[in-house]
Order: sequence, then structure tokens, then C-alpha cells
Amino acid sequence: MKKITSSIYSFEQLIGNDFLYVDKTEYIWKLIEAAPAMYFMSRPRRFGKSLTVSTLKELFSGRRELFRGLAIDRKKYDWEKYPVIHLDMNGWNFSTPENLLSSLCSLIQSQAAVHNIVLPISSPEAMFRELITKLAQQNPVVILLDEYDKPILNNLGKPEVAEFLEILKAFYSVIKACAGQ
Repeated sequence: MKKITSSIYSFEQLIGNDFLYVDKTEYIWKLIEAAPAMYFMSRPRRFGKSLTVSTLKELFSGRRELFRGLAIDRKKYDWEKYPVIHLDMNGWNFSTPENLLSSLCSLIQSQAAVHNIVLPISSPEAMFRELITKLAQQNPVVILLDEYDKPILNNLGKPEVAEFLEILKAFYSVIKACAGQ
């Protein structure tokens, strides 16, 4: 009998540790088969967004072995490995605009390190753009963003909330500007 958990949000850990996984890969297949440039998924809290993002990360990383026996394993999919930028905004310090800028830089640096890329420290949006541009030389880049609204939700009542919004607009606008790379 498979183990049950409600505290693991990593597809790799669920599969690797023989936890129960309700196979949603048929729906993921339908989502990616149409292949538009971008998707925005908004679902209620505790509704599986982080696990879905993790599943997409492993899928686009070409990790077919994790999907053996699941619905998508029987689909016509190339299992090509794409460069994945997985930005998880959970657990970073967003308490001030300065901390937001610093945390975004650190987040991008950590993703650059995953891909063995060294980025000069500059603005978060410049670093993000450079990371996407360098990775796009290999293959189309997949960007997965989890907890995108965390910096805003953590600071809603603060007088400088407009400054947080401006920083995030500049950062997130890189995704649209780099679409198609």
C-alpha cells in the first residue's frame, strides 16, 4: 500500500518515496499539447499548484523515468530536455523593497547556478533577462513561477506597497519581453 502525505510538494519526492500520487498527467498533457506561449494558473490555496509546477518541471526536464506507468507515459511526447527556470517565491525575505530586490537577485542567481551560469550582480530584471537569453541558446526556455504573489500578499498593508508593485512589474515584464526565446 502506498504512503499518503499532504506535506510534500515535489513530484520527484512523491514518486521516489512511493507516496500516493493521483495521476493528473492526462490533464497536464492536454495543457501542454496545445502549447501556447504562456499559461497562468490560478487556483485556491492548498489546491495543488506547487505540486503541479513541480510535475511540469520534471516533465520539461525530460525525466521520463518519473512518469512510468502514468497517463502521459503513453502519450506521444518527445521527452526532450528543456532548460527550466523554476522560481519559487516561497521562503524569501520580501519585508522591504530593498529585501525584495536582494531576494529576487538571489533567486535568479540560484537558478543560474543550477544551469552552471555565472551572472554579474545587477538589477533583478537584467539578471533574469540575461539568464533567459543564455539558456535560450540551448533550447526554448520553460519558466515556472510558483507563489508569484507572495511579495505582494506579505506587504499589502504597508505604505510602500506601490514600490513593491513597481519592482515586481519590472521583474515579471521580462517574461513577456523574452517570450519566444
